[in-house]
Amino acid sequence: MGGRALSPILIKPSEAKILFLGLDNAGKTTLVRILKDERELDALLSYEALANVPFMVLGNKIDIPHAASEDELQYHLGLTEFTTGKGKVNFADQTVRPLEVFMCSVVRKMGYGEGLKWISQYIKY
Repeated sequence: MGGRALSPILIKPSEAKILFLGLDNAGKTTLVRILKDERELDALLSYEALANVPFMVLGNKIDIPHAASEDELQYHLGLTEFTTGKGKVNFADQTVRPLEVFMCSVVRKMGYGEGLKWISQYIKY
């Protein structure tokens, strides 16, 4: 994420079903980059046309010893007070956007399945 990486998402926000952000968060030094990304993430999360679209963040590379933890990632992205829990969120309550952070390791094939299962419950056909 960084620069204008999120701009293409906003081409047709009225058609968005979910928002998904994958972060390569290996190592604590990545948190410095994440702090810059927070501004772009804030802009995306405040975009009115996407206000009720479920949002999932995947923090990758938890298999690396010094990778950021889920709590650190939530804190540095400014999401600590906004995550809604890893269970089912009442989507009928339009005042709450389902938002959650999941940690994963693509190399070890772990964690992302839980996240994808969580967000898939909010996809409307």
